[in-house]
Amino acid sequence: MSDPSTTPPAPGAPPADQPQGVGHIEVDTAEGFGDLDSGFGDTASETTSLASSVRNHQYENGRRYHSYKAGTYLSPNDEQEADRLDMHHHMMLLQLNGELHLAPLDEHFSGRVLDLGAGTGIWAMDMADKYSAAVVTGIDLSPVQAQFVPPNCYFEVDDMEEPWTYRHPFELIHASWLAGSIRDWDQLVKQCYDNLTPGGWVEFKDWDYRPRLPDGSLDLPDNTVKKWHKVVMSTAEEKAGRSTTPAVGLKDRVTKTGFVNVQETVLKTPIGIWPKDPVLKEIGRCYRLALDEGLEAISLRMLTQLAGWSTLEAQVLNADFRKAMKEFPFYHNYHVIYGQKPPAGTS
Repeated sequence: MSDPSTTPPAPGAPPADQPQGVGHIEVDTAEGFGDLDSGFGDTASETTSLASSVRNHQYENGRRYHSYKAGTYLSPNDEQEADRLDMHHHMMLLQLNGELHLAPLDEHFSGRVLDLGAGTGIWAMDMADKYSAAVVTGIDLSPVQAQFVPPNCYFEVDDMEEPWTYRHPFELIHASWLAGSIRDWDQLVKQCYDNLTPGGWVEFKDWDYRPRLPDGSLDLPDNTVKKWHKVVMSTAEEKAGRSTTPAVGLKDRVTKTGFVNVQETVLKTPIGIWPKDPVLKEIGRCYRLALDEGLEAISLRMLTQLAGWSTLEAQVLNADFRKAMKEFPFYHNYHVIYGQKPPAGTS
């Protein structure tokens, strides 16, 4: 991969002389906000063969949840959620011009890779296909990965927030979409550092879920978009102790932990087909579909268990938000941050 300083900016990235994550996204007034047709199929991931206790899922409000460390992760692990996660993966590839990572790995990379919060396993399997000499391990609280995987790809049920006990270090540790899932980000970054070989890389892909107007402003009018974000974000952070804006300040965390050559790319991620830019329009199409599918996954358990809402109240809020997404242009910032553990022999 080319040097980060010479890599062309990804779609939605600001010019070099403009601060990342701010700036104007031009609205396509001719397109409007409209309804979307999903191009994604209904294929669901098969589960791996694990102990029956791990596969003895819990069910609430018509959704399925993990049983291992039950309640640790507030989103479901059913087929609908698997489709949403795979849509996010497709969206990530659009944002990064087809790249699975931005950390500068050699094209013949043959190291050990750890994927934290592997979800359906799609990123880990793609990495294993791309780097056939590498060994890729994905961990997650749910055993929902595909049964047929590349021979150099493995999955384990594990909790990344517990102390790690790996006997051998990794050359790349990858973590994506952990917003709303992690209690102690400092500990997570430190465990990544401790479990990398000297010269190895860590890469985080995560969100700042604060909604922004097309001009980059955080000053939204009092509407359903603002209300939904305020309710869900405050519940996650105050009741569950899990940040919905982990990307904010994450670069500093990575640097303070001891990583060097730390780089950050901030990508504007619109919700809906309102941008004029055709790539951003397609990204927005994918993202709104993912949110349409995922509102209950994101909010239902959180609002009913932690905030004391009834199921009906939560469903009404989500229905209002779905309508607002079709009428009001806004976006989230998606951050990619990577850094290197100092190579051996360096101070």
